[in-house]
Amino acid sequence: MDIELALKAEGFDVSSAMSCFEASLWLNRYRPDIVVVDIELQDGTCTDVAIRLLKNDIPFIVYSGDRQSFHVDTPFAQGTWIGKPAPPEDIVHALKVALAGRTLAKLSGNA
Repeated sequence: MDIELALKAEGFDVSSAMSCFEASLWLNRYRPDIVVVDIELQDGTCTDVAIRLLKNDIPFIVYSGDRQSFHVDTPFAQGTWIGKPAPPEDIVHALKVALAGRTLAKLSGNA
């Protein structure tokens, strides 16, 4: 919840999902600019959510206690990785950098 508060304080519009199922339902209705993904949610590993984000060209930050090396050949490897625990400021910074890079790519016609 510290991360959610930090993101809101920085002006992000934040929605949370506690399960892969809930995240999938939310993605049926909305197209976010960027997502923070935890690999393990209440109902299991959210690989399908990561695949969906990749297919829809939605950038994501992976915030996980897992080692990144365990996920080299998974969809999570395509996200920007931040290991748990991390200060909320690190996640805010990663989101801003990813969004700024995406904006620059669109402006230059590369996205």
